Amino acid sequence: MGIVVKDLSFSYKKLSIIENFSFEAKKKEIILIKGSSGQGKSSLLNVVSGLKKPDSGTITCNNVVFNDENIFLEPEKRNLGYVFQDFALFPHINAELNIKYAMNANDINFFDEAINNLNLKDHLQKMPHELSGGQQQRVAIARSLLRRPSLLLLDEPFSNLDQDNKIRAQELIMTVINKLEIPCLLVSHEISTSDGFIIDHEINLN
Repeated sequence: MGIVVKDLSFSYKKLSIIENFSFEAKKKEIILIKGSSGQGKSSLLNVVSGLKKPDSGTITCNNVVFNDENIFLEPEKRNLGYVFQDFALFPHINAELNIKYAMNANDINFFDEAINNLNLKDHLQKMPHELSGGQQQRVAIARSLLRRPSLLLLDEPFSNLDQDNKIRAQELIMTVINKLEIPCLLVSHEISTSDGFIIDHEINLN
């Protein structure tokens, strides 16, 4: 199990963003994606997720082909957990329903564990616009994990969290990655070795 990306290229308005890029992430590995602003870090996650189509290249996850010259698997069929930089919560439903959006009905214990670890118990009935940036970010993290994804994509998932909530979120994410035995692609400027968040490899888009 894992994700393999080979010779991936992506352009936007005829401007090359990603060119012939290849990497592999095995199960339970956290891969930190590095690069200066505008180098395509978020674009890479969007291509992997299926929200954007690559110009060329192949993406295979857990022996399922996401992209090749003949196949494009729709995003909803990729079974991904994705924490967007802008959270992307559903504005018309409360925090609890956002978290439970793709949750298996039998995962109530997992739900309780997630909201306790992310300090969300007192905020479940709030609408997204009533939540602070940090609370919205934690709801987005919980939603991505409760999906029990085969791949986790995290785009600046700790940028709005204070130190305590950041560490708690990182610990929960690592626990879930190991429990589900899934790879994780991470874009973050908030990673410190003192946090205990274990990065297995770094890849650079520069």
